Formats: sequence, structure tokens, C-alpha cells
Amino acid sequence: MEKLIQWYPGHIAKALRELRERVAMVDCVIELVDARMPISSHFAFVDEVAGHKQRIIVINKIDLAPHDNVKRAIAYWAERGFTAVALDVPQRKGLPELKSALDKLHVELSQKMKKRGRLPRKLRTMVMGLPNVGKSSLINALVQKRSLKVGDKPGVTRAPQWIGLGKNLELLDTPGVIPPKFEDQSLALKLALIGSISEYAADPALIAEAGLDLIREQFPGTLLKLYDNEEIRLEELCVQRGYLQHGGSGDMRRAAESVLQDLRHARQGRISLESVFLEQAAGPTESSEETDLDLPAPELPERQEQQTEAADTPDSPLGIEE
Repeated sequence: MEKLIQWYPGHIAKALRELRERVAMVDCVIELVDARMPISSHFAFVDEVAGHKQRIIVINKIDLAPHDNVKRAIAYWAERGFTAVALDVPQRKGLPELKSALDKLHVELSQKMKKRGRLPRKLRTMVMGLPNVGKSSLINALVQKRSLKVGDKPGVTRAPQWIGLGKNLELLDTPGVIPPKFEDQSLALKLALIGSISEYAADPALIAEAGLDLIREQFPGTLLKLYDNEEIRLEELCVQRGYLQHGGSGDMRRAAESVLQDLRHARQGRISLESVFLEQAAGPTESSEETDLDLPAPELPERQEQQTEAADTPDSPLGIEE
């Protein structure tokens, strides 16, 4: 695949440089991944900077992905020793399970501090993940108010903020981060299709057309489900949806934006762009009918004693009000 997507804005580069310092401030990390790519949207840099910290994997936007794939993702992360929580912020699904997992970590921290003859304190945590994966929306749901600016564009969250959540938790929000290079253009294209790469990274028409080709090649049957046409092209979509300009020519940009919005908001049905699940994809296509995920309550796995406690600072670090 030709070099289609190249995007690495300065504020994202700065966020990458600062992550190491911020991780040192917290006891655990909440890593958000997108349910449509619950493995590929995992940011490998997190392993490098937070491998010694407790981590909770939050699979967000489960309303956009097939239920079976969400279950597979839960099992995938559990097999690797991580607590995984399936989340749908607008419907508040998964929030009680996430809070329960954080409460358990707070109990562990308090017990450890008591054994050392120190007074218990709040659990310090931070949210990490790709742009537009729902970090600010999650924090707002936990705080139960719109405290952070939220938008459907990657990188809309700006400066980091400390936020107090109840009596047991302090949370540091960080801007979304992306890999510094997109050597794997197939992965970069998938991230663009779900909205984790800026709309300015490439021409929307090029992204949409390449996306249709990729989905047709790697996820056969998806376009037939979405558009009743496995071989759909932007020109055909212009005619199908009446996206015509003066003179009768197709409005390619409008058709491209329509395709991207279909994929990003599941307007034509739930989709998966996770290549890891391709071998497990045999069987009938899942119905879009809402069903209960019936996921087990998350259990915190045993972690090795190499976990490093957050740097000991006075109560109310960085001016946080109790």
C-alpha cells in the first residue's frame, strides 16, 4: 500500500515526551481501546512507559462493534493478565464495573501503605489511548459532568488536568497519543476510518476509497451488509444517495464523508476492523439487534511485586482539592 497517511502534529509529539513523567505520578493506568479495533488500537508505547504499573483495559464504543468481537477482546486481554472492561459511555454500560475495578486497586494500595506505617491516600490514575477513543467522555461520565471539552476530532483534549473523583480517586487526563510513524499503512488507514487520525492527514476521498478496498479485501461481506453491494465505489454511492453536483457529476467529497461517517457511527450496522479476529470470523454475520453481552464482572489479576508506587507527594498533589 502506498504512503497515504502521514500525521504527527507537534502537540502529540510533546504529549509522547511528557508521558513518562506523568506515569511516574500515578498508581495505575486506564488504557482505552476502540471496540472496532480492540487490539490494534492498543498503543504499544503504553507497554514501554507503564509496564510496571497496574493497568485496566477499557474497550470503549461497544455500541459500534459486533458483540462477539467484544467478548473475544475481553478474553484476549484477560489471557494476557489484564483486567478488561467493556464500555458504552452514553448508555453508562460498564461504568459500575470500571469503578469496582478501581475501588479494588484502592483497597490494595491502602493495605500496602498501612503495612508501611503510612496513612492511606487516594488512588492516582490516568487515562491513555489513541485520539478520539473517548478519554474525555469517560472522565466526564465518572465525574458526572461535562468538565472536559469533547469533540469528534482526534486531539481535541488539550492541556492535562487533575480531577478528583470521590474520596478514593484522583485522575490525570492526558491528550490522546498516536504512534510516531505509520509504517504500517493498513493499520493507519483503519485508524483513519474509525476517526483516530485527523481529517487533515489525507484527502477524505482517498481515505474512503482506500478504505473500501481494504474492507473488501480483508473483511469480505462487510460492504454487502452495509450497502447491499460488495463492489461499491464512491461514484456509485454518489448516484445511490443523490450526491450530485451541477451538471450531473458526482460529489466525491460528500460521498467520501458519507462513507466515513457510516463507518465511524455504525449508521449502516456494527463493524469490526480487527485483523486478529479474521481467523475467528467463520459463521453467520451477526445481527444488529441489541443483545446482552453477558460479560463476567472483571477480576483484577495478580500482578508481580515489581509494581512501582506513585511518587510520594504531600496530600492534595498539584493543588488538587479534596
